[in-house]
Parts: sequence; structure tokens; C-alpha cells
Amino acid sequence: MSPLSPRDTLVYSVFTAVSALTVLVLLAGAIVTAFRDDPAPEQSVEPAQRATAAENRDALSAALRSYAVVSDKRTPRLDIHTFGLPGAASLNSAIEEHVLSMIEESGGFAGHAAFDPVQTAPVHRWPATAFTPAQTSLDDAPPARVDPRAVNISTRVLASGGNFVVTAVDAESPRQQTRLLLTDLAHDRTVNARRLFAAPVDPAAIGADDTDTLTIDDEPVSDTDLSSIGDRVQKALHISFQLPQPDDLRSLDFSCALLPCVALTYDDGPGEAKSERTILDAADEANIRVTYFLLGKNTDSSPEVAERIIAAGHEVDNHTFSHVRMDTTASAKIRKEIGRTDKSLQSVGVKDEPLVRPPYGALDKRASHVLGGPAIIWDVDTGDWQHRDTKKTIRRVQSQTKPGSIVLMHSIHPSTAKAAPAVFSAVADKGLYAVTVRELFSGIELKQGGSYFCRGYSDELCSNPEHPAVMKN
Repeated sequence: MSPLSPRDTLVYSVFTAVSALTVLVLLAGAIVTAFRDDPAPEQSVEPAQRATAAENRDALSAALRSYAVVSDKRTPRLDIHTFGLPGAASLNSAIEEHVLSMIEESGGFAGHAAFDPVQTAPVHRWPATAFTPAQTSLDDAPPARVDPRAVNISTRVLASGGNFVVTAVDAESPRQQTRLLLTDLAHDRTVNARRLFAAPVDPAAIGADDTDTLTIDDEPVSDTDLSSIGDRVQKALHISFQLPQPDDLRSLDFSCALLPCVALTYDDGPGEAKSERTILDAADEANIRVTYFLLGKNTDSSPEVAERIIAAGHEVDNHTFSHVRMDTTASAKIRKEIGRTDKSLQSVGVKDEPLVRPPYGALDKRASHVLGGPAIIWDVDTGDWQHRDTKKTIRRVQSQTKPGSIVLMHSIHPSTAKAAPAVFSAVADKGLYAVTVRELFSGIELKQGGSYFCRGYSDELCSNPEHPAVMKN
């Protein structure tokens, strides 16, 4: 090889120096990159939280149920919309308590000691999405009619995630106010949401953005805004929502102190297996529970039919053993009839102490005290035992039922069983909620010697705080 010329030597030296410098720069960059925090996770936090929040809203909306209490005929007018969350008993109870309190404060009890539930057509119920965070559902909820002469109340979910739900109960009129609720679904506990914050905050100023980050006056909360509980809840709101598991979706989220209920009852069974199956299938399709007052003799002769009724989750009570008329039956005989039927019902799986319905509704003062408990009567007699006409049974339910009614039917008649699907639809179409007798009177103490025909203020025989039961003279 010939020696390099001075010019070639210069070029080679420059090339070598540039190469070495390039290697150093690349190496330095690699070293810096190796120790530098990766910005990608920080940049992906907000989109991930936004996606989780959207999934939580969808899951919650699918679980919520919509309720409405609307009446233009009352003074003050009622325009109330709320959601219920199956399996969240403490949240539903707290919402009901606040709603009833707001109605009372506004004069909505109309001078009564308790609220008189009103019949509200199902068309008034908002879509479930109307109760989830506002930025995703502005078009779902009808515009509120703010009227100072009305009771205008609604509920909404501010945020949900993990085991927590933050709920607002808003009154638009006659006085604007907001009450916030924090629910721990894991322990089914609901408290005032002020516990989330380190200092007092106007409840109306609290909200949440589309990542389920809590806000105050539309600004995300800072660490100093939150209490230790608030910090824990805020972190949980950014993870997947854990829905509660309800015991029975046929049970309402609110009581019959707020909602217009009706108890559909069937006497004299168990009837023929085919007829009872028709009623049970219709109740299953309608997603409701009914109440059976069974005869002991029929239970003993068809235990498998009685067991099927009980297994389906319906309420089963006592209608005596052989359908005796209590006001003309000796006390000892009444006790024997009741006791014998209780044993029959226990043998097929009834666990609760059965309530009693006197045959024919015939009861005097002596007999009413012999029962040892309350007597469950009715205010709507379909007459199915007399006319045996399916259409007449349906029409009487349509025309006579009202909030708080107890409807009398008899499952031993095929015509009554055939009417069941239309009867259940008629009740639902009127905006009434079908419940069991025990659910109808939940919150009202049933007294020994008392007769119960209905619940509310629609009839002087109905049970309410001023008139808890009918006592025989």
C-alpha cells in the first residue's frame, strides 16, 4: 500500500473525527433515553380514564330503573323523576327519604301525615341514560318544567367506579336545593357526600368530568380539596364499576310509601296444576310476584302444586283449612283451622309466619282477635268466583284498581287463570306496580285484631298513619 498523501490524510482524519462524534452523540442519547421517564404512560392516563368512565356509565345505565311521580291535578303539581339501582338498598332508601322530605317541605302531602302515592303513566318515565352524567345524556331527559307552584325533583349520578356511586338529588322548585349521596356498594352503605371534601362545599357546585374526576365549579378537584375518604373514592372512580347483585329483580327499588302499588291476590288454591301454571308463567313473563291465600285441605291434596308456587318466589299465606265462615264459627274451631293450615304450609316450604285472610271477608270482633294476627281483606273484588268470565275479571281490574288496592281473585277457576296475562298488563299499563301483600304494607305495623283492606288515602278503609287499621266494634 502506498503512503497517504497529505490531502488524503486530512480527509481521513476529519472522517474519523466525525464518526467518533456521531457515535458519542448516539450513545449519549441512548444513555439519556434509558434514564428518562417514558412520557407515553402519562399521555395515556386521561384517555384510559375516559374510556373506563364511559364503560362504567354504560354498565350503570343498563342496571338503572326509571320511576316517575307526575300529576298535574294535585296542588302543588308533582313532577318527580328518579332512578333506582337494584341491589343498592341503602341508596334507594336514602333517595326515597330525601324525595319524600322534599315533597313534604313543599306541601305535597296535602295535609296528610304521609304521602299519598299517585298513579303515573309509564310514558312519563325517563330513559335510564337520563340519570347518568349530563355530558353524555343531555338529549335523553325531557326539559324540566320549573314552576314555583310545583314539586320538581330529579336524581342524577355524578360519577361511578369501583364500588362507589356519587348521586345528586335536585329540587328545582319551589326551592332550589341539592343533596349529595355517597354509596359504598360493597357494604351497602350510603352517607352524605360532604365526607368526600376537606372543607364545606356547595353541593350544587359539585360535578364530575368525562373521566369521572370530581369537579368543583367545573374545575377538577385538587388533592387539598379532598378528605382522605375523598381521595380513596376518587381513585376508585377511575376503575371498572362493580355492580351490586340484587336478591330479586321483581322487588321494587322504592316502597309503596312513594310508589303507587297494588297487591294481586289469589284465594282457595292450590287449584289444578294447569291453571296454576298459567298464572305462574304469566307472572314470570310480567316479572312480578303475587300473593296466594291457600286452603290447608287443598295444600295437603296437591302439595307439589303448592311447592311450585313457593319455589317461584310468590308470597303464600293462610285461608283456613276448609274455608269456614269465621263470624259464625266457634273460637276453638277457628284456632284449629288456622293452626292446621299453618302446618300444611310449613310442610311445603313456607318459612314466614303466614298472614290470614278470612273466607268471604266475614269477621267480627271476637273472631278478629282469635286470629292472633291481622286479617288481610281487599278493596277490589273481581267477582271471578261468581261470573267465571275472563273478560269481566280483566275489566274490573282495569276500572277499579287504584294506588294501594288489594285485588281479590281465585286461582281455582280456569277463567281467572286465563285472565292473568291481561290482568298483569292492565295493572302495569295504568302505572301501578304489582307487589305482594307484605310489600304493600311495608313500613306499616300490622296489628292483631286489625283488618287491612288497602293502603293510602283513597278510601276510609285504607290503612295510613292517621288510620292504621280497621278495628271491629
